[in-house]
Amino acid sequence: MTTMDELELVTVGDAIRLVLPPGSVVMAGEAGLTREVSWVTRLRPTPPAFGHLEGGELVLLAEKALQLLDDRLTLEEAVRHLASFNVAGIAHRGAIPESAIEAANAAGIPLIELPEGADNGKIENNASQLIMERRREAQRQGQEIGRRLFELAIAGEPLPAMVRTLAELSGRPVVLEGRDGRLLAFQPAPGSSITSNDVATGLAQTRPAVQAWYRSVVSGASPADPPHATYPLDEQWARVVAPIIGRDGLLGSLSLVVPLAAPTGTDAMLASRGAAACAVVLAREQAAASARREIELNVLDEILDGALRSEVTLLQQAKRLGHDLTQSHVAIIARIDQTTVARARDDRWVLLEETLTRHGSRILWRLRNNNAEIVWPAADAQAAIEAAQELHEEISQGLPALGGQGLAVSLAVGRVQDGLGGVRASYQEARQALNLGRRLHGPGKITRFEELGVYRLIFAAEGLKELDEFHEENLGLLLAYDRDHGGDLLRTLEAFFAATCSPKEAASILGVHRNTILYRLERIREITGLDLDAADVRLRLHLALCAHVALYANEA
Repeated sequence: MTTMDELELVTVGDAIRLVLPPGSVVMAGEAGLTREVSWVTRLRPTPPAFGHLEGGELVLLAEKALQLLDDRLTLEEAVRHLASFNVAGIAHRGAIPESAIEAANAAGIPLIELPEGADNGKIENNASQLIMERRREAQRQGQEIGRRLFELAIAGEPLPAMVRTLAELSGRPVVLEGRDGRLLAFQPAPGSSITSNDVATGLAQTRPAVQAWYRSVVSGASPADPPHATYPLDEQWARVVAPIIGRDGLLGSLSLVVPLAAPTGTDAMLASRGAAACAVVLAREQAAASARREIELNVLDEILDGALRSEVTLLQQAKRLGHDLTQSHVAIIARIDQTTVARARDDRWVLLEETLTRHGSRILWRLRNNNAEIVWPAADAQAAIEAAQELHEEISQGLPALGGQGLAVSLAVGRVQDGLGGVRASYQEARQALNLGRRLHGPGKITRFEELGVYRLIFAAEGLKELDEFHEENLGLLLAYDRDHGGDLLRTLEAFFAATCSPKEAASILGVHRNTILYRLERIREITGLDLDAADVRLRLHLALCAHVALYANEA
């Protein structure tokens, strides 16, 4: 089968070789000889002489025709005017002055001198016939390539095979990207030395413009006939890109990498047909992933929330999905917090979902109660730390795409444990670490349960009657006073302990005068009847405050 790079459409150079009469000479713009000729036409004899031009034409001129049109119109002026219509080239019957040559070189447009006696009408007819023949053959070959791709898609071939086949048949390097712009596959053309690294920068630079174009066209486009557009990658290459569209919107994109000066209508057609075939594959993979995802969610819900009535069944189900839960795992919870009053677009959970999907074969995860809850295989605490840091970095890098200033990623990490019971215990630890980390340190931090110190003991005692009584005995009166009088005695006590019992430092923490702290401490003594100078009293109050922060205070 003839490849599309062997079946080029008519260029200016082709027209000179195959259509223009012997003796035709290129006088200027040699670099533009590879331009595709969309049509060959003469100027209209009456104004508007240029109105029918759409770009890409090889325009045939004659000195007499220019004089009839306007006796003041010079060839130099005609060249400049035609350049504004982005014509492919200009062929002029008769001598060409130096001023016209300079104008053509400046515009980069081939300017060809036709010999005296050249029949422009015959040239126009012969060239039009050649172009139509090439177009019909290109259309037939494009349809054949599209048929081949759809056969592969229906036969169940994976995306890399589709990309490889399109590159071989089109003679162009092919790029396949995911919905978020990630490079899924790259296949150079046969004999081409271009690599994915050569176009990576250009792909990244054009991504915002391409994404904006997707938003404007995808909603009304057909998956079987997606639109296409061309974007320069650098000074040498351009991408002809078409969106891959599924039932629920954009699935990804397919691009042909073409010389910047020579993208063709055939490239656009192949990008569109390739994207349509890839949509079939991605839709099938998406359906399989959705079915797998539903099973994974059922397993994870049962592990984290269920009664664990049949551990053997759950372990078997997880094993079939590729997760050996008899091995060591750690629970990680991620949350994107709004840290300012300004509102961001409500795409935070889309970002979390896309990030976690990239790790889907390694982890079990779900979005629940504004949190991403993850079970991650980890051999030891160091592996758990590295996993949390990796997630924190990935999600943080995606925040600018939300257009939201004042967003921060909070992560909490349980302890590495074995088996289903260990996974559930690590999950409870991560929940506690998330709540406490956000209260103590604010959003945007990674909190490990192992680093919670005395709070771990408090969490272990959660639900005990004795802890409730201890909290009430030591802080009940202060809580009631603050509630009834709008006071800050509890905050003052927290600052006092945070400042290692220094009134001066506590005043600095709260932004008040030292005398204010001394007055409030005296009120605490009066209300509770406790002597804050006694070490055992301070210990009791500090423990009660820690319990209050961990278990009793309203979540921030």
